[in-house]
Amino acid sequence: QGRMLTKEDKRNMMRLVARRNEHLKGGRVWEIMEYCITLVLMFILAFSIRATLFEPMRVKGSSMENTLMPGDYMAVEKLTYIFSSMKRGDVVICYYPKNDEYTCVKRIIGLPGDTVTILDGVVQVNGVTLKEDYVTTGMTAKHDGTYQVEEGCVFVMGDNRLVSRDSTDGMVGNIPKERVIGRVNRVLLPISHAKRLPKIEYDV
Repeated sequence: QGRMLTKEDKRNMMRLVARRNEHLKGGRVWEIMEYCITLVLMFILAFSIRATLFEPMRVKGSSMENTLMPGDYMAVEKLTYIFSSMKRGDVVICYYPKNDEYTCVKRIIGLPGDTVTILDGVVQVNGVTLKEDYVTTGMTAKHDGTYQVEEGCVFVMGDNRLVSRDSTDGMVGNIPKERVIGRVNRVLLPISHAKRLPKIEYDV
């Protein structure tokens, strides 16, 4: 007859089973390593998404009021222009020429080859007057002029024309396409400002 298992026997058996399961799982050290590797991969994925796909960015100036308000967090799509072309009316994040430190947010008004004419606050592209319901402020005489958009560049302006430093400024001029980071498609925060930016199309 077999003897009855004591409590100590049962505890020993449980320890043996636990050690066997630990061995099957690869051991405690492997579990920790696996956890750390998973965390690293998650961080790499998060930074990759931010660098190449999508990034929330904060509006710091007032040049795009009232479309974008200072302090708003906007969603910037970074793959848009890999698969589609830039369009007039798009709101974009870009670097000024010869300045890699600061970005700005502006609206594309002219595309390569376009002729942009501004007179008395009215903007024309290739002789067609733009309907700009998003503009809430006028312009001064300093904006008046005719601007030719070079190949490989876009002509950008802010919606708040009185304070915007944009392509009408001789120190800025046309923005090379490679200096456009991405397109702004919506406001994320604050919740009271959250919205999808309307698609703007001109009859040009």
